[in-house]
Amino acid sequence: MVEISFRRARRLFHVAYVLIKFANAPRPDLWVLERSLDHGKSYAPWQYFAHSKRECIERFGKEPNGRIVRDDDQICTTEYSKIVPLENGEIVVSLINGRPGSKNFTYSPVLRDFTKATNIRLRFLRTSTLLGHLISKAQRDPTVTRRVSHTTGTQFSSFNFITYYYSIKDISVGGRCVCHGHAQVCGGRNQGNPNRLQCECKHNTCGESCDRCCPGFNQKPWRAATTDSPNECQPCQCHSHATECYYDPEVEQRRASVDTFGRYDGGGVCINCQ
Repeated sequence: MVEISFRRARRLFHVAYVLIKFANAPRPDLWVLERSLDHGKSYAPWQYFAHSKRECIERFGKEPNGRIVRDDDQICTTEYSKIVPLENGEIVVSLINGRPGSKNFTYSPVLRDFTKATNIRLRFLRTSTLLGHLISKAQRDPTVTRRVSHTTGTQFSSFNFITYYYSIKDISVGGRCVCHGHAQVCGGRNQGNPNRLQCECKHNTCGESCDRCCPGFNQKPWRAATTDSPNECQPCQCHSHATECYYDPEVEQRRASVDTFGRYDGGGVCINCQ
């Protein structure tokens, strides 16, 4: 088994696709694409790749080449485990396209969670090997002749195979910042690190990933945007005597906090009143 791991950055990203370009060796015969949400401390499968339908079932417990029904379905495909081409093969893994929430990604919480990752790992379980019944492909694929040596005996001809290995020349990963549905653009510059992009937050949210309410907008608890609602952070009613507040669920339960519309709705508590 061979493992190749790499991280996107010191933060979560939504990964849209992974493109792997191989060099002078075939694509892997059996492997797993994995992701980490905790900066490489643990990994979970994202997608499975197998040479045969039987191996999808026996090795991974997955229906081979199954139809994607849910946004977080983990599939097993046999499409990219063929031995040909022997060189310069490619594997394209799309983690968004073809899934139910792909056309409304910003407001598809299950798909957003499914594509999150801090680290990505390629766990190669088996190389591809050129079996005897594939020798006939030499007439159709000229690269085969570079992969075998031909020895002529008095009674027969035989092929001696070289050892196969993994050979990758390029890995491309496409994605976007995790903004929890509160931003369409990830182009802002982090004040602490100008080389690091952050979400251009809307809905009165703040933070690198729009993961909290801005100061003064904590009348309701922070929530990620959904298909049905942007879940904007609501301003506290401090009557211009305070600029900051915090949300207290007990205050909301007692209906002791008045919002800007004069309703006892929410749990905002003003701080440092003047």
